[in-house]
Amino acid sequence: MKRILIFTFTALTIGSCSKSSHKDKPAHETLQQISFTTDQLKYIKLDTARKIPAVDEFAAVGEVSFDENNVVRVYPIVSGSVNKVNVSLGDYVHKGEILATILSTDISTYQRDFNIAKANFEVEETNLARSTELYKSGMLSSKEYAEAQKEYSNAHSEFNEKKQILELYGGSENELDAMFRVVAPRPGYIVERNINEGTQIRNDNATNIFTISDLETVWVWANVHESDMAKVSEGDYVTVRTIAYPDKAFKGTIKKIGTMLDPQSRVIRVRTELINHEGLLKPEMFANVIITPKNTQLVLSVPQSAVVLENNHYYVMRKTDGGGFEKAQIAPGKTYGASVEVLDGLRSGDVVISEGSLFAMTSFNLQ
Repeated sequence: MKRILIFTFTALTIGSCSKSSHKDKPAHETLQQISFTTDQLKYIKLDTARKIPAVDEFAAVGEVSFDENNVVRVYPIVSGSVNKVNVSLGDYVHKGEILATILSTDISTYQRDFNIAKANFEVEETNLARSTELYKSGMLSSKEYAEAQKEYSNAHSEFNEKKQILELYGGSENELDAMFRVVAPRPGYIVERNINEGTQIRNDNATNIFTISDLETVWVWANVHESDMAKVSEGDYVTVRTIAYPDKAFKGTIKKIGTMLDPQSRVIRVRTELINHEGLLKPEMFANVIITPKNTQLVLSVPQSAVVLENNHYYVMRKTDGGGFEKAQIAPGKTYGASVEVLDGLRSGDVVISEGSLFAMTSFNLQ
């Protein structure tokens, strides 16, 4: 602690001296250099002038949603009372798995119609067999035989129709069962469930009872303010972070930009698609979105902390080949986060003092 206090006091003393004794010294100086002791170097950090993307990125808020191209909503096709629900939110289901059963008078009606059609078909089948024998023996006219064939054909068609309807609704041919079985049309996770045991449902209800998605991919909808609309293009890079995983960055690109501006919030919806193999992203999660333009140039930069303003000029302390440091004037440009663009005065790869630059430059000026 004593060493740090001494160093700080020394730096402040040197700084106050430089202000009065060296204000007339030439601003641009690269011929001299200065070296520091081992103890002084402990309080100095170095960084390298490097090229970074000239990114005019901006932030937006949004939320995670289903990939609508990879989701199935299950609707009731019968009316009745929910007898049992076999799945919960988040459960993984296989195709054909029974999700719920519904006690439905519709099924009873379909079974009754099927049984009537089946009995009628069996009667007409027997009649046709008898008519065929009589026709062959000459005891039945052609007209009567044709009529028997027609009755059989009609009964057969009716039987097949009622059978298909019964099978469509999951009814059984061999037993009276008024239960309709809701089955999964595809594998995936139950991401929405809108029924419980005892729920009364109608087949003309527009509300789905289940939603299934595999969540391998999800959508993130970002709300971009009207003032930022001109900055957004399809293909721009997107970085998403969530409250649940603040240290994990999910990367994607903008796939679609909405065409309508919300008149109340003055935002436009922008969609990106994210790979979600780990299943970390859940629908309805809030998301912090950083949008980075895809068409960016590389610019030479140094940390802002490396730059010192002196007599209306900007300088850095650059490391020399001999291991010392020299004062180099630069022309700064735009700032990008903690970095500043260097338009002139440095080359890529130059090493500069990024922390302790004010002390180093003051010491240099006092030589």
